[in-house]
Amino acid sequence: MKKQIVLSVLFFSLFSSTIFSQIRIGGDISIEIKLPIPEVVTVDRSPRRVPAPQPEQCPTPRRRRHHCNSYCNHNNLFNYGEIQNQNGPLGNEIYSVLNAHIVSLQNREEIITYELDSGDVLELFIVTVNPNDYNYHTYSNRYKCNKNNHIAKVTLNGEYIGLRDSSLSLQPRGSNRFHSILNIHSVYEGDFNGTVNF
Repeated sequence: MKKQIVLSVLFFSLFSSTIFSQIRIGGDISIEIKLPIPEVVTVDRSPRRVPAPQPEQCPTPRRRRHHCNSYCNHNNLFNYGEIQNQNGPLGNEIYSVLNAHIVSLQNREEIITYELDSGDVLELFIVTVNPNDYNYHTYSNRYKCNKNNHIAKVTLNGEYIGLRDSSLSLQPRGSNRFHSILNIHSVYEGDFNGTVNF
């Protein structure tokens, strides 16, 4: 009898569970989005040009300019001549020479000083080996320097100017007066050309 009760409970539970159960429906949900795919276009371009590095250049020193004060002589009507500075860092300029003089130093060395209307001072250091020769040059060969008149150095406002081929003609005019013709070629400051009587 116990078996019958167990079977009847089991049968009854199976039968009752099917009556009250829920029905499940299985399936897939799919979402489809249709967007146009852009076309990939390749364009042949020449490779980007990268500029070649420039070789290092020596710096161009800037000239220290004089700022005028009450002692400037810009309005003087008398001048000793003109000196042109061509191809310089400040362009082409023409200077009037307001004062010029020569001073003797030791070892046959002399300084010719040109005071310009801009307030700048140009000085030429020359060595006279042959007093009968009125021409002075720059020489790269030390042997030629010792045998000929030469330009030892040039300064502008007290600063040394590197020289290339340069020349100076210093012709006496009597009574310790001179006629000078400059043809100075510097490395960075351009060319100084002119005629000055003092």
